[in-house]
Amino acid sequence: MNLRVAAVVLALAAFTGCVTVPEFRKLEREVVELKRGSEAGGGASGARLADLGEEVAGLRDEVARLRGAVEQAQHSAESAMEEARRAQQAPPAGSTASGGAPSGAGAGAGAGTGVVAGTAAGSAREEISAYEEAFTLYRAKEYEAAIDRFGAFLQTHPSSDYADNAQFWLAECYFKLGDYEQAVLAFEEVVEKFPKGNKVPDALYRQGIAMLEIGRETGQEARYRPAARQIFERLVSNYPESERVPEARRQLEKLGT
Repeated sequence: MNLRVAAVVLALAAFTGCVTVPEFRKLEREVVELKRGSEAGGGASGARLADLGEEVAGLRDEVARLRGAVEQAQHSAESAMEEARRAQQAPPAGSTASGGAPSGAGAGAGAGTGVVAGTAAGSAREEISAYEEAFTLYRAKEYEAAIDRFGAFLQTHPSSDYADNAQFWLAECYFKLGDYEQAVLAFEEVVEKFPKGNKVPDALYRQGIAMLEIGRETGQEARYRPAARQIFERLVSNYPESERVPEARRQLEKLGT
């Protein structure tokens, strides 16, 4: 199997979703090993290897996009279930908690409960809709518009279950626009504001990559590479079970001692 075939297999595995995470990592390692073998044997030109590297990088970006789509679907399903539970718990309109006919103060209390339940359900729908609107813009690569929507979402719903995801994808928007300094700050917000959230390892990894990009663009690699190394080491040390650890280790190998 040559490197191109391995890359295609990796892409198909990511798009179909038919492989487990360990299987995907195995394929990814195979691509890396084949690339090293090609470099050692000198069978491919430097330009060709660079092209293949770009293809692999593009595949990783697409996998990240697909992860986001899966997260969106999961959140939508969870929110729909929660809304259904709330609707089941709310007493029918015009009834009391005991099931009797409403009268006097009891009727007022029952009506109040129904209003509260309806308001909560409406708020949940608005929250989901706002997040999905922002994420749809991100997937459409309308990053500036997505930044505005994610920012508005975070201001309106700072305690939402979606807040850490919104902050992460906002940071990704800055990264995609090439505003790496702002991306570093935005990824740090994920770590500081949502330390127990599941996006922290991803945020650390992307923050490290953003540091490397700043060093490359400014010609100050000697300054930013140590900072990136510290971030990758933090990820490996604090989140050893994360799927990002193998990628962080590869970056550390590239950085050397």
